[in-house]
Amino acid sequence: MKHFRNARLKKKLILLGIVSVLGLVLMGASSLITTNQIRKSSTDMTQAWLPSVIIAEELNTATSDYRINEYNHVITHDEAVMEELEKEMALVCEDIEDKFRQYESLITNETDERLMREAEDVWHEYLEYSKEILEISRRNDTDDARELIIGQSRDYFNQVSSLFIDVVDFNKNGAEAASAYADTLYIRMIKIKMTTMGLISLLIIIMVVYIIKAVEKPVEELVEGTRRLASGDLSVSLNYESDDELGVLTESVNTLVHRLRAIIGDQKRVLRELGCENFDVKSECENAYSGDFAPILYSLEGLRSRLIHLKKQTQDIKRKNGK
Repeated sequence: MKHFRNARLKKKLILLGIVSVLGLVLMGASSLITTNQIRKSSTDMTQAWLPSVIIAEELNTATSDYRINEYNHVITHDEAVMEELEKEMALVCEDIEDKFRQYESLITNETDERLMREAEDVWHEYLEYSKEILEISRRNDTDDARELIIGQSRDYFNQVSSLFIDVVDFNKNGAEAASAYADTLYIRMIKIKMTTMGLISLLIIIMVVYIIKAVEKPVEELVEGTRRLASGDLSVSLNYESDDELGVLTESVNTLVHRLRAIIGDQKRVLRELGCENFDVKSECENAYSGDFAPILYSLEGLRSRLIHLKKQTQDIKRKNGK
């Protein structure tokens, strides 16, 4: 604090500016970091969680479509219809496999990967069982095919459908967690901003108040001192001590007052001695008569010389009259 008090006013103001700028930089950096985290969370939602939900739901729908076509294949006896259904089922299988591949790029963690891998394995087991059902259906063994489709085949289908639902729920929960995290980050960013702004404002207020007080008191003393000095009061003595501009100004005023007291006191003494016809008197503080004060000393010396000359003339006149 002492170093700050002794610092020049310019440095104090520069320091105040630096504190303000640093505060803004810190607040901006904090906002950027938090905003980046919010952006990342939002990106996870839009590029991973939500697309994963969509694909998992589409997979569940596609497997249901396959299941419906498979059942229609079992109950029909028209070979043309069977052939058309098999083509549709093949297209559905291709679409399902394509969606499995798409999902691989969206996997977020081991749990997500495990659920989808398990669903894919069960689906492939279902397809193997479906081949047997379709083969029986082509022979128009409807009862046998129906028995298979409502037996183990249904268990496989229910299992894979349940797994797809688990994947959907997992990704929905992930999206909700990402959204909640983004909300938390946003609230935290607001709190950090408010706290930072409050602290910076408080620090700036403290510095401004300190600078005002540090300037106000010595300025008031200087104003009062110079007013007294202007009215002829040479007892002025300013007490402010500092290395700043006001301290230098105070020291200069005190030096000026000291010189004025010395010069005026010296003049009084010299004039008093001259009045007592002590023409050998000389100034005791010639160093004080520097600059524009020098003519005063010259005038005193001139006055002393003229008085000496006048005294000599007077003495000469007296001697002449005495003769």
